[in-house]
Amino acid sequence: MKNQISKSKLHLAGLFLAAAMGALKAEVPVDFAKEVAPILTAHCTECHGPNVQKDKVSLQRRAHTLGVEGWRKVIEPGRPDRSRLLTMVAGPEAEMPKNAPRLSEAEVGILRRWIAEGALWPEDLVLKEKVQDGGDWWSLQPVKVVPVPGGAASHPVDAFLRGRLSVQGLDFSPPADRRTLIRRLSFDLLGLPPSPEEVAGFEADSRPDAYERLVDRYLASPRYGERWARHWLDIAHYADTHGFERDQKREHAWPYRDYVIQALNRDLPYDQFIREQLAGDVLAPEDRDAVIATGFLAAGPWDKVGHDETPSPVLKRGARADDLDDMVTQVITATMGLTINCARCHNHKLDPIPQSDYYRLWAVFAGTQRGERPLPTGGKLYGPVAKAPAPVQVLVRGNTESPAEPVTPGGLSCSGHAVPDFGNDATPEGERRRLLAEWIVHPANPLTARVMVNRLWHHHFGRGIVDTPSDFGRGGGAPSHPELLDWLAGELQRCGWSLKHLHRLLVTSRAYQQQSGTVHGASVDASNRLLWRMNPRRLDAESLRDAVLTASGCLNAAMGGPGYQDFTYQEAYAPIYQHVTADRPGLWRRSIYRFIVRTTPQRFLSTMDCPDPANLTPARLTTTTALQALSLLNNEFMLQQARHLARRIEQSPGAGASPEFHIQRAFELVLQRAPGAAELALARSVVDRDGLPQLCRLLLNANEFILVD
Repeated sequence: MKNQISKSKLHLAGLFLAAAMGALKAEVPVDFAKEVAPILTAHCTECHGPNVQKDKVSLQRRAHTLGVEGWRKVIEPGRPDRSRLLTMVAGPEAEMPKNAPRLSEAEVGILRRWIAEGALWPEDLVLKEKVQDGGDWWSLQPVKVVPVPGGAASHPVDAFLRGRLSVQGLDFSPPADRRTLIRRLSFDLLGLPPSPEEVAGFEADSRPDAYERLVDRYLASPRYGERWARHWLDIAHYADTHGFERDQKREHAWPYRDYVIQALNRDLPYDQFIREQLAGDVLAPEDRDAVIATGFLAAGPWDKVGHDETPSPVLKRGARADDLDDMVTQVITATMGLTINCARCHNHKLDPIPQSDYYRLWAVFAGTQRGERPLPTGGKLYGPVAKAPAPVQVLVRGNTESPAEPVTPGGLSCSGHAVPDFGNDATPEGERRRLLAEWIVHPANPLTARVMVNRLWHHHFGRGIVDTPSDFGRGGGAPSHPELLDWLAGELQRCGWSLKHLHRLLVTSRAYQQQSGTVHGASVDASNRLLWRMNPRRLDAESLRDAVLTASGCLNAAMGGPGYQDFTYQEAYAPIYQHVTADRPGLWRRSIYRFIVRTTPQRFLSTMDCPDPANLTPARLTTTTALQALSLLNNEFMLQQARHLARRIEQSPGAGASPEFHIQRAFELVLQRAPGAAELALARSVVDRDGLPQLCRLLLNANEFILVD
């Protein structure tokens, strides 16, 4: 009995102790930073944070929630039932969050307890929007090691594509004829049409490796670099003037353009290509080419008024902010395919990029200015000029007059492939850029190789495996063939980052060599995402102009040096550029060597969809307009070139022969084929009535000339 009483007392004592412990635990106040802040950040601050305050409600600071400075009061400390915040997120009248799941009972309970306890909130704790969770996004995952379906016996590109086609009951179209194939390859790799003699030679070449020999010859041509440099310069939004209202000339921007051409021609490994463009002056300060490469960082527009001429410090800070944004956006978009500029004013709405990461990239370029700099062994370059880096702070809403917390140089935390820390405030300007370059080309970076091979695919097949070449985030497209994309990305690294190796791999595939005119897969895959046929494409503006000059025999093949200026120039506060007709050999160089004016587009090329150099252009628009047809038919350049083409034909060997000879030669020079019987008869009637120049004019307007099958 005694033992039973003792046990009972012990049991009661235990209950009292447990109750006391529970009461003690209940008295521990809610930890705002650990319990409340994550709830508000996850559900509320996207619409009521530092960058958006709908309905005049801000949850950035405690004072804002209490209704100071014009904000709407949403919290009554100690009185949860009278706090508008709880009314909005709990109970039958709950309206928030909009278009998202409601808060759980546990979350509402934490908020209720916190308010009841007095809504304690550290003064120095400012809430921001949530950072998107990107841990599962495909492009941020490591590049997978993918075996080629069927092993080494088949072409790897075809093996991957055939696997998807077979699932849909499809297969490749028949091979294209040789004339179509050489024309396609010549425009793709060189940006120029083949000569009639080249076409005849290829058609007559019976060797089993005739096509592979042709590929190698074109890749070894200096015209290859001229063609593919244009694609890179689109991404770099290169031009030879500043832009903005004081669109003055940059007399020494062209060395960077020549660097890109030469680097591609010598097949500079792509990782080194990136290193040199970001930090060549640091890696090899005595190497002229390496220093010139950094012109990439200054290729975009620059506001002379905002930097040099305005007396307003606010406008100067704004111009500098735009300059840094341009550098950061260009570097990350070109190399990693992320829309980093979306994080200038707030955390990225789609991708896992916090605003602080964006400004850490600003800090990389905090000492990078634009201007003219001397080159080793003489000459000048318009490029980056190193200064002492200024401290960088996150800007609330991107406003230069609202600085917040300071940041140090760094990269994007979402990539996860290497530590994205590039020093501190004392790290020299050049070293910051070098560290960024090494981080971008790190072998484990999941984006750099994927983005580049996708760009090559886009230009060869007309559409990328990811159809948004500069957006591999959630706002971009999904890969049509993810395993193939990863295999190609791995292959780029396995071959020592050789772009020519990748070109050769793509253009020797059966997929690339198939016909474009078949329709057997249209009912299953109308957009041809599975590549059951080749995509026909219209010539881009520069290739069209260069093809006209090639056909007429006027193309000036001189390489390098200052660009040709097809305009008159009048110095004024806003310089006046008036374009003229290219009517002499100095203006008949390839379009890659054109002196590009930002604010005064060349009308003929712009009509043919030449992009605005103020913008990054990863994929050009292809439109069909009446202005294009009228320009091709009536533009003075086209009329002159039609006359030059007729003169070339009349002065060629056999010029004294019949009109049929002239007609045949016109077809060969423009379309790389002989006319059919009906075409010959129709062309003869045109020549007899209107003369040979009129026939040449019509041929230069033919769809067959402008489109590549």
